[in-house]
Amino acid sequence: MRNLRFPIALLLAALTALPLAAQQARKSPHDTANVRLSTGYGQNLVTLTYGRPYTKDPRTGEPRKIWGGLVAWDKPYRLGADEATTFTTQQAITIGSATVPAGVYTLYMVPSDTGPSLLAISTSVGQWGEPLDDSHDLTRVELKKEAIDTPVDQLTIVLVKDPAGGAVMRISWEKTMFSVPIKLAVEKLAFPQQSPQETIKQRIGMTDIEVVYSRPSAKGRVMLGGNNPFGTIWRTGANTATRITFSTPVTIEGSALAAGSYELFTIPGTDSWTIIFQNLQRQWGAYSYDPKNDALRVTVTPTAIAEHVETFTIDFNDIHNESATLNLIWEKTRVPVRIGMDLAGILVPKIEAAMAGPEPRPYGEAAIFYGDHGIELDKAAAWLDTAIAQRPDAAYYFYYHKAIILAKKGDKEGAVAAATKSEDLAKKETNTTAREEYIRLNEAIIASQK
Repeated sequence: MRNLRFPIALLLAALTALPLAAQQARKSPHDTANVRLSTGYGQNLVTLTYGRPYTKDPRTGEPRKIWGGLVAWDKPYRLGADEATTFTTQQAITIGSATVPAGVYTLYMVPSDTGPSLLAISTSVGQWGEPLDDSHDLTRVELKKEAIDTPVDQLTIVLVKDPAGGAVMRISWEKTMFSVPIKLAVEKLAFPQQSPQETIKQRIGMTDIEVVYSRPSAKGRVMLGGNNPFGTIWRTGANTATRITFSTPVTIEGSALAAGSYELFTIPGTDSWTIIFQNLQRQWGAYSYDPKNDALRVTVTPTAIAEHVETFTIDFNDIHNESATLNLIWEKTRVPVRIGMDLAGILVPKIEAAMAGPEPRPYGEAAIFYGDHGIELDKAAAWLDTAIAQRPDAAYYFYYHKAIILAKKGDKEGAVAAATKSEDLAKKETNTTAREEYIRLNEAIIASQK
């Protein structure tokens, strides 16, 4: 038998699987369009896969108004049905006036009745429907909009090749067609970046954090307090302003910050730094920085480090389920920024929903989380009894956590009884490491209750 540890990741998987399973029932047929773009130098296959909803309501058969009705004007539309529409290109291409590198993307659109209709190319793939975070948009291009005489009963997207080797993407439904030209991109000579871009991603508890920034190097210069003067606004990197995204609400140095994407600016100083989270402006550097767009400002204290760091670095450290430290590091300075999140506030509603739903329910994992956070300890103990009944092979593990919960409740006799039961079962464990660990852990609980 293996050493049984149930990290939060298993609990998250159990909870997130429920809505995903519900999403898999497609309501519309799916289709694939493809075309080969060509030049005198080669060919490139472009493929588009999408769900094809009908004008008629699939439940009642009643006709529906599409544009301005089912598909609202000036709001994101998934450009299909069910899974998000995917677009794949083997080589760099241009869509409209925008260059799109080789890769796989999600397409969605923002149709408009009064202004330009836009096609959005997003780097966020694998979701159901349109992306919820437009900070992952690679680009948006304008679509040509025109009326057509013959109504199209089902959303239709085609890639029509033109004599010059390019193609036209045509999106038709009802009596409206949107279109945009596609062609192979002209290859440009690439040069190394002076300040290369880096993306770092870190999950903390149930919060995903992404930082996109460019990394300048000192190259013999004095940067902090020199090239980047103290007391002046800094883009916190190079090139485009540094972007940081939080998937859930967080706290920064104890101050609340909503979920979303922000630009990270700083004002360096000798004794303190001002850390600024500004609502996303997609600006270059800090040249157009305006404090009226600030979402949050906090002050932190820099610390000196012994080793010279040549290239500006952002990293995460001191990572726990409900907190972490974001470090800004350059030359001989480290600037720590404390980040916190309300893990219980995020996870408890999901646990309650899962426990109210059908079997299988995550009794053990949910009970351990509640016990660790001091939440409804009677309920947690009852859940552990169910987990023990369902998983006798893991009983020593669950009895150990029940002992912890009973000790928190002040039930010393119950805690000792549960720990003793866990220890007795652990002694029968064939895995030596697990046996010795749980004997030691339970003896510590028994000793603490005397």
